[in-house]
Amino acid sequence: MLLAGVLVYVALTSVRLKNRRRLQQVFLGVFFGISVVALGMSNILVAPFPTPIDARSGPLIFAGYLGGPIGALITGLMGAAFRAWHGGPLPILGIFMNLGIPAVGLAASYLCPLQKWPDVQKSAIAYLVIGFSLIHIPPYLFLASVIETPNPYITLIPTALGFIASGSLSILITWQIIKFAVRSANHTNQTAEVANRLDLAIRASGVGLFVQEAGDPGPYYDAGMMTMLGLNREPGIIPYSDLEPLFHPDDLKRVRKEMQDAWTAGQLRGKSDVRAIRKDGTYQFIRTTWTVELDDAGNVKRLTGINSDLTDIRNAENQVRNTQERLVSIAENLPGAFVDWDVTHWDKPNLLYISPKCVDIWGYTDKELLADQNLLVQMHDPKDLGHFLKTIKKAKETKSPLQYRYKITSRDGGIRWLDFHGNFAIEDDKTLVKAILLDATREVQYQQRVEEEREISRRAQKNESIGQLTGGVAHDFNNLLAVILGNLELLRDNQDPPAQEKMIDAAISATLRGADLTKNMLAFARQAPLQPVVLDLNNVVREAKNWMARAIPASVEIETSLLAGLWQIEVDRASLESALLNLALNARDAMNGHGKLTIETANIQIDETYIDVRHEELTPGRYVMLAVSDNGSGISNDVIDQIFNPFFTTKPPGLGSGLGLSMTIGFMRQSSGTIQVYTEIGEGTTFKLYFPISKTNPKQSATPLMDDTKAFGGGKKILIAEDEDAVRATLITILERAEYHVMATSSGDAAFAAFEANPSFDLLLTDIVMPGTLQGTDLAKALRERWPHLPVLFMSGYASEATVHGNGLRPEDIRLMKPVQRSQLLAAVIKATTHTKN
Repeated sequence: MLLAGVLVYVALTSVRLKNRRRLQQVFLGVFFGISVVALGMSNILVAPFPTPIDARSGPLIFAGYLGGPIGALITGLMGAAFRAWHGGPLPILGIFMNLGIPAVGLAASYLCPLQKWPDVQKSAIAYLVIGFSLIHIPPYLFLASVIETPNPYITLIPTALGFIASGSLSILITWQIIKFAVRSANHTNQTAEVANRLDLAIRASGVGLFVQEAGDPGPYYDAGMMTMLGLNREPGIIPYSDLEPLFHPDDLKRVRKEMQDAWTAGQLRGKSDVRAIRKDGTYQFIRTTWTVELDDAGNVKRLTGINSDLTDIRNAENQVRNTQERLVSIAENLPGAFVDWDVTHWDKPNLLYISPKCVDIWGYTDKELLADQNLLVQMHDPKDLGHFLKTIKKAKETKSPLQYRYKITSRDGGIRWLDFHGNFAIEDDKTLVKAILLDATREVQYQQRVEEEREISRRAQKNESIGQLTGGVAHDFNNLLAVILGNLELLRDNQDPPAQEKMIDAAISATLRGADLTKNMLAFARQAPLQPVVLDLNNVVREAKNWMARAIPASVEIETSLLAGLWQIEVDRASLESALLNLALNARDAMNGHGKLTIETANIQIDETYIDVRHEELTPGRYVMLAVSDNGSGISNDVIDQIFNPFFTTKPPGLGSGLGLSMTIGFMRQSSGTIQVYTEIGEGTTFKLYFPISKTNPKQSATPLMDDTKAFGGGKKILIAEDEDAVRATLITILERAEYHVMATSSGDAAFAAFEANPSFDLLLTDIVMPGTLQGTDLAKALRERWPHLPVLFMSGYASEATVHGNGLRPEDIRLMKPVQRSQLLAAVIKATTHTKN
């Protein structure tokens, strides 16, 4: 039975069997089986029982209770086999009991499960004893039936009780032995686990242990020490002759003396740092800490110590040291100074640190500035000091970085400019400003020189422009004066009335031309006397189309595209008509008298301040646009920046004064508007004039804004052809939110293919100029040849698009000018689809 306890202990403490329950059950079955066989060989007869004590019951029943089905089967088979081999009376009953008792233990494991395997509770013993007693009933009845005695049942009672008593005693003894084995195994396992964890902790921490007994040739090094020194050998004693070559020669002499002192001088404790040399030639920093144990005579008998690998710490210290040295070097060579302020109490800021480089900026040393902190305030530009402090305070409240440039007067009276770059930090419950101040004096001086040179250049250009303007004016006025003077002289000598009338008319004409020249000059300078009136630009264009026909040949086709519900403007009508005429005449000349002139109007909403390429600014608001387009030769890039300069012209001598566009831009500026030009070589040019709407405009809301929340689509399908990704995405979003079904393509060719594949679209929305074969007008033509009732909505904003009129547009088609407002787009879509429906 003790053997069973020993074997159980082995099964529970084996590392290979740990957490492998099935394998443990196998071994328990084997171990209990061995115990059963051993116990079967030594039965003991104890009076007054007529039967020998059978101690096999304990191992058999616990084989089933602890070993489960596997353990019960193995132990039962081993006991049954031994009983069959050993022989004796009634072997069938012995085999039955060797198989039945483990089955009782297995049944008890289900009736009273183990709470924590393999701890057996007291309640489980009762089940085991009762079950063991009950399993004797079948053998008892069997024996009573085969024994030839007068009263077999009474005769067998002592025998049965003997078996039950001895078996129960075996169960109880086995239980106690198993309990002891389990406690011992748990203690062993816990000790092994602690030792294992300690070993893992030592290895993970880069620590090694060593012990040297008196008389040993060297210390005993554990696995951690072997790993630390890079030695490929098992833990053991290393002679000093093998150990000393591993250490740095400069440290070896000191280490020898320290060890000698430990062994001979009785130094009980010590600490030493030593460098080991790795195979790659790098150093490994090791700290050795030891203690000494003495015998009864006071002699050293043992030296025990621990070695710690400090290589990472030493390398980090070296990196920190190198970083500090680099920072010091940067601070010494940087044209500025590092400054730390304590601003916890805003009314009492405290200068904590300022780098020595400050003497090159302020002329005071760091000690002087720390001793008298008012010096920094006194040298700060007094006009800027208040704003500087407010800026720092605001940055502190918002916890945002601060960049600031200010002026100081240094100790020697020189003016310097400093760039303040600071940030806030919390240290020890104090609010600190950590900043670097860079000397920006040279940069400011350079910027001032650049600005001075720019001013000189601007004045030179201004003088050149004035000279050019003066020359042009003098040239034109001299010509006018020559005509007036010549006619007056002829008038004095000539007495013929008809001839005199011609001379007077010529002088009057020259005088009026001089007046126009003066007016144009004033318009360019925004000084012309204007008489603005509220008017409808569409009416002006309609009337202008009639009188322009006298100045433009019939070979130039004039077409208008006027927006219904146009907002009213307030401008000088004569100047407006003059600007429109100048643009029309320029378009005529650009087309060499053959082509198409297009005049358009539109309402424009500008939501943010707009500055065009000529730095002309338009403030947010509502504007009316007048566009004059031609399909002429276009304007080259080398002259487009000069077209608004006075007296600049590309026309041959005698065909233009160069004041038309300069007068127009002057008129637009004086009217609080602007003019933009779009051009493409070989395609044409568009001039767009933007007029602010009249402040007293009674028709200002003639085109109401759409309600963004209202849906208009009703499931209608729209095909979009637009090559710009951003514009296409915007159109899709607007239309889908209005509950339209949208399909978008990036070219006219793709749109044609899409429509051909699914000709169920209710509207085509297309840009005019796109990549590919089919432009917007070509796409509309191609689709309308097969689907003649398809409504098309055109978008434009490009100079060459002036060629579209008559080339694909119908009278009912709507053309939108980019950028298009959402309300205008939805209104145009509704109008186009409704018009087709009607």
